[in-house]
Amino acid sequence: MTVWDDTLTDETPPRTWVGVMLGVWLSGVFAASLAGKLESGREGIVSMLLLGAAVVWPLAYFALGRCRFVPRAMPVAATAAVLLFGVVSALSSFLSPVALLSTGYVVLTLTGIWLALQFNSNLDPEQYEQGLKVFAVLTAGFLIGFAWYDYVPGTRLGTGKDILNPNTIALVSVSVLLAAIAIKALVLRLAVMAPIAGIIVLTSSRTAAIAVLSGLVVVAYLRLQARGRSLLLPGAVLLLVIVGAMVTFGDKIYLSVDQFYALSTADRGIGSGASGRLTAWKGTWDLFVRNPAIGIGFRAHEHLLKADTSAHNGYLATLAEIGLLGFLGVAYLIWRAMKLWWNAAHEPNQSGHASILFGLCVGYLLLAMFERYLINVGNPTSLLFLLCIMQPRNSDIAVSPEDEDEEWPSVEEEAVGEFAEGTSRL
Repeated sequence: MTVWDDTLTDETPPRTWVGVMLGVWLSGVFAASLAGKLESGREGIVSMLLLGAAVVWPLAYFALGRCRFVPRAMPVAATAAVLLFGVVSALSSFLSPVALLSTGYVVLTLTGIWLALQFNSNLDPEQYEQGLKVFAVLTAGFLIGFAWYDYVPGTRLGTGKDILNPNTIALVSVSVLLAAIAIKALVLRLAVMAPIAGIIVLTSSRTAAIAVLSGLVVVAYLRLQARGRSLLLPGAVLLLVIVGAMVTFGDKIYLSVDQFYALSTADRGIGSGASGRLTAWKGTWDLFVRNPAIGIGFRAHEHLLKADTSAHNGYLATLAEIGLLGFLGVAYLIWRAMKLWWNAAHEPNQSGHASILFGLCVGYLLLAMFERYLINVGNPTSLLFLLCIMQPRNSDIAVSPEDEDEEWPSVEEEAVGEFAEGTSRL
C-alpha cells in the first residue's frame, strides 16, 4: 500500500520561467507599439494588431506551460468591483459613438485583467523581481535605441520624427527607471537608470519627472523603514542639501529647469492653464454629466471631446467613459491594492519588490492626473499598474491579514484532502 505524503496537499507551484515571461511581456508591449507606429503611423491597423498580439500572447504560455492557468479567486468585494467595472464598461459600449472600437477595447482590457491575475497567481517575490529586472533591461534598450534614432537637438524627444508622443515615452520611462531598482548590481542598476533619467529630461515631461521622483522617495522611505533605520537624519541631510543648492545656485537651477520644462512659454508655461488642459478637463466633466451612471462609452471620450484631443486626465476620462458606477469599482481596486502593497512593503521577505510596486503605484496615480487613461493595456507602465491592483486572494506577492481570513480551498485542494483522509483510514 502506498503511503500518502501530506506534503502533496500543499499548493507548491513548480519552478517556471514565469518571471522572465513577465519581463518579456511588458517590454514586448512597448516594442510592438513602437514597431507599429514605425510601420503604419499613429492609427494604422497593423499597429493595433501588433499591440493586441503583444498583449494576449501569454495566454498560450499559461495554457501550454507548467503554470496555473485558472488564477486564484479574488476576495468577494474585489471580485464584485471587477465585475462592476466589466459590466458597466460593456454596457457603456452600446452608447459609444464608436461602439465596435469600444467593445474591442473592453475585450482587450478584460483579457489584460485575466492575464494580470494569472501572473499574480504564479509569481513569487523572487520571480517578480526577476521580471522587473528583465523588463528594465530590455525596455531600456528599446528606449535608448529610439532616443538615438529620434532625438533632434532643441526639440522634445518624440517630436523629431513624430513617431511617439513625448509624454508616452516619459510614461514608459517612469516604470523602467523604478523597475531598475530591482537590479542588485549597483553598476548595472546605474547603467540602466542614468540614461532613462536622461530620456525623461529630453521629453520635457514635467509630470513624469515629478512621478519618478515621488516613486524614488517612496521606495527609499519604505526600504529604510523595513530595515528599521531612522528617517530623521537622512531627511534632514537631504533638506539641507536642497536648501543649500537653491541658495547657492538658485538662478542657474531655475534657468535650467525653465529651459527643459518651458515654464515661461505661452503654450506650456505656468500661466497656460496646465498647458491648456483646464479647458479639456471642463469638457470631459461635461461628458460625464451627460450620462453620470454608466458613461458615454469605454475609450470613447476622445471621439466626443471638442475642446482637445483627449481629457489629459485619467480620472475624469474614466468618469466620463464608464460613469460613477464603473469608477467606484476601479477606485475600490486601487484602494485595496495600495493597502496590500503598503503592508507587504513592511514585510522583510517582501520589501524588495513590494516597495518598488508601491512606489510605482504612487507615481502612476500622479501621472494619471495628466495622462488620458487610468485603466489601460497599451503600454507597460499601465500594465504594471494593472498587475498591482489585480491581486488574488493569498497571492504570494502581496498578502493582507484580511485576505488570509477569507481563504477558501480550491476544488483541487478539497479533492486531495478527501483522498488523504480516506487513505489515512486505510
